[in-house]
Amino acid sequence: MQAFLSSKVVALAVLALGVPAVAALAGGCAGESGSTGGSTTSQVASTTATPAGVRRTVFFPTSDAQRLVRVVVTVPGPAGDGLAGAIRALAAGPDDAGLADALPAGTRVLGASIASGTAHIDLSAEFAAGYPSGGSAAEIAVLAPIVYTATEKAAADAVLITVEGAVPDVPTQFDLSTPLSRDDFPAGLVDGAP
Repeated sequence: MQAFLSSKVVALAVLALGVPAVAALAGGCAGESGSTGGSTTSQVASTTATPAGVRRTVFFPTSDAQRLVRVVVTVPGPAGDGLAGAIRALAAGPDDAGLADALPAGTRVLGASIASGTAHIDLSAEFAAGYPSGGSAAEIAVLAPIVYTATEKAAADAVLITVEGAVPDVPTQFDLSTPLSRDDFPAGLVDGAP
């Protein structure tokens, strides 16, 4: 009977006060033995909450493609969606007019994971279709932001880039069948970064 009354109170509170009241009532109802109203209310409250996002460091090329610049962005989602969220921020492009896009237009992140110190970044076909053919500076301006962003945290020291699960079929001076590290790029590409 007490559980029945608790669920009626929760239902009336939702109608009268709206969703914020649900969260407050969930704390009181969840502790009751045998109450199902509290756990249901708690689920409703957690699915309507807006995540604040997490700050991540990403690297964008300068407009002349000669250097990389650290940019701190806020990535929405639970825990900023980790590595995938940071790479999606690269795909979205910079807000600063003095910086260039890091990835070819339309590139989507299909997967991002880290295992045994290597980040695996799987990108959509737009990455290969828009891959630069303008020489080493243009190529570095696309690959280095991915590698520097993915290795900014200590969990990864190298990055394997794939396109739809396969080695990218692009004209390149880099061996994209093996993971790349910051050592594969010119020293001093970013101030204070190895």
